[in-house]
Amino acid sequence: MTPAARTIFWFSLYIFAAGVPMILAPALILQVMGFPVEGLDWIRFLGVVVLIVGYYYFNLARANVTAFFCWSVQMRTAIVPVFIALILVFDMQPIVFLFVVPDFLGAMWTWSALRREGINPYRPG
Repeated sequence: MTPAARTIFWFSLYIFAAGVPMILAPALILQVMGFPVEGLDWIRFLGVVVLIVGYYYFNLARANVTAFFCWSVQMRTAIVPVFIALILVFDMQPIVFLFVVPDFLGAMWTWSALRREGINPYRPG
């Protein structure tokens, strides 16, 4: 596995770790985030989607799909301004920004690994 692939692999484990509680303990997640605990089906559904995304990340890392690593960096860095806009425009609770931090830091880690491999994620060769 290349250094960039390892960053994606570890990120996939983080994604799995985030998805499982969304399915098994959605009320706890909502309480910790300060959201009302009602209609838990949506968060369980989202948990399944998160696990599917984790599966993709896991296998794309193992297959060393560098193009995906670049796309991942592009979207995971774009999440910062998107969430800021959602908070400002739609009056979302600022605590949701906590979801962005691990994503963004992981993107920076992958970007750094790609750069060491001579790859610019915004101009893949």
